[in-house]
Order: sequence, then C-alpha cells, then structure tokens
Amino acid sequence: MKKPWSISTTVRNPERIRGFLTVLKRLEGKDFTKENQVKYQILLIKERLYTPNNIPQKYQKYYDDPTLEIPFSVAKDIFEYQEYEDPPMRGRQSVNPLNKLGFAIAREGYGPIKITDLGNLFLKGDYDIGFIFFKSLLKLQFPNPWSRDFSERHGFNIVPFTATLRLIMELNRKSKVKGLSRDEFCLFIPTLINAEDVDEQIKSILAYRKITGNVNKSKFIIKFAEEFYKTSNIPEKKINNLFDYGDNTMRYFRLTRYFKIETDPLGHHWRIDLEPSRMSEIEQLLSIYDGTAFKFNDVSNYLDYISDINKPILPWEKLDNLKDIALSIHNMI
Repeated sequence: MKKPWSISTTVRNPERIRGFLTVLKRLEGKDFTKENQVKYQILLIKERLYTPNNIPQKYQKYYDDPTLEIPFSVAKDIFEYQEYEDPPMRGRQSVNPLNKLGFAIAREGYGPIKITDLGNLFLKGDYDIGFIFFKSLLKLQFPNPWSRDFSERHGFNIVPFTATLRLIMELNRKSKVKGLSRDEFCLFIPTLINAEDVDEQIKSILAYRKITGNVNKSKFIIKFAEEFYKTSNIPEKKINNLFDYGDNTMRYFRLTRYFKIETDPLGHHWRIDLEPSRMSEIEQLLSIYDGTAFKFNDVSNYLDYISDINKPILPWEKLDNLKDIALSIHNMI
C-alpha cells in the first residue's frame, strides 16, 4: 500500500531538534545499545525536552516549578513509571529525526554515536538555523539506504524539498493563484512520492481549485485519498494524517527561508509560496536538482554523503552564479 512521506512526527517543532542533539552529544563515541537508548530518553526527561504522560505525584513539584533541576535518578523513575512495552524504542524514536535529517549517526549496529559536521555546526553558538535546515533538507531523500520507511519498491523517488520548490514554481506558471493553501499543501505535497509525478500532481491541484462548496471539496479529498492509498472506505484518520504531516513539513520548510508563509492571526490557515528574494537561487537549484533521489550503493556511501557538510554542491559556489544572485537582489531592492 502507498503511504505519504513525512519528515518527523516525533519532534513537531523543528527548533527543538537542537536540544535533542545537545543531549545526544553527551553520548557521542558510545554505541547506541539498548542501554544507551534508554539512557538517552531518560536524559531527555531530565532536561525537560520530553514530558511523559504520567508523572508520579511525588515528582509533580519538578513540573510545577520549572526552576527545579530534575535529578537523573528522578528522571529514571519517571521513565520507568510509564511501563513501556519496549523501553529502548522510546530512545530510538527520539533519535530518529536526528538520523533522518543528517545531524547524527546513532543506530544500534552502526558503530559509535557520531554527531555529523552539520550537527556540530548546529550546536555552535553562532549557527544560522536557515542554512542548517537548508543543507539538511537538500539531503533528505526517499528512498535511501539509511531509512527503511520509504522504499523504491513502494514508489518513492523524491527529494521532498527540491521537488516542492519545483512543483510550486511550475504551478505558479500555470495559475493566477500563486502558492499553495494549507489544504492544498497538506493533500498534494506529502502524497508526492515520486518527483516524476510533479505534472500529474499539478493537474490534481488545478482540478481541486475548480471545485466549489465545502461538501464537494470534501468528496474530492476522499476520492483523492482513496486513489492514493488504493483503497475504498478510507478511514478518516488517514486523511487527518495528511494534514498532520503537511503542517509539520511546513514548519521545517519555512526555517530554510526559501518559502514565504502567510498565516491568519491564530495560525490555523496559512499559505505557502516561494520566497521572492530567493528566486534566483531557487532557479539555479532547480537547474541542477529536479527533486529526484540520488542513487547510493550502500549505507556507508549514504552516511558519508549526509556527514559531509560540503555536499550537495550548491550552484552559487561558482562565482558567476553568485554574481547573478547578487544582481537579482539588487534589482529587487
């Protein structure tokens, strides 16, 4: 069965990633054994980066007064109080976005925990969060040898960040309505699992825009979801998941500063478009990267790739291209 891609549902606020990475840094050089998976999750509780659902009453004071430091022994008691069926899995889930985004290499059986060059740059005091996530999302692709979630066998062939840039740019050329509404983004971006299907996805977006009335739009959404999942009588949860994935993806994409986000005062309704001041850069990127995934021989090759802060090569590393960007910004001003 097909499934949509997602960046991370473990850490919904991407700015919290740095805290998770800071804690993992303490374990760098150690194998990510089941014991250290549990220890990592306990440390996240200790540093208030993760709050379990059930807090023993005797420890409630630590949450009523955030100035109180949580001792490791207390964090361990809180963790054990949850009675998880698979305690180490909690640590694996928490480290997953760090692995996926190329900030760390932490997995049982893959040697000592390592913070990558990009991850170490993120931990520095003078880091640029836009650059960090831009370089990270340029490398996030499906499939890849490091991820078991989204395989080529299930139709995945996409670098979500560049494929989304490409889709919006081509859509804007075909429509007077620029960018994507929240509903359009959540429906048509997570379900774009192959960059070769950008044109078909644009056709679906344009068809959706022609429909009037909430009832008719809801019917379109259900039919679209059924066709994507290749099933009938689709559970409402699967449609809701698309909106969860889309909202979460938007949070990550916006940090790169290559997208412009407009929201209502409450943030429930937003619209996403390409950042006008970055158009020259976006055009140069898309002249090299069309959103299709790179091929890697094995996990080792892929890990070398995500660990190298100089990859992928940016087109404006060439002086002439950089001059074009400067001229574009000058003309805009």
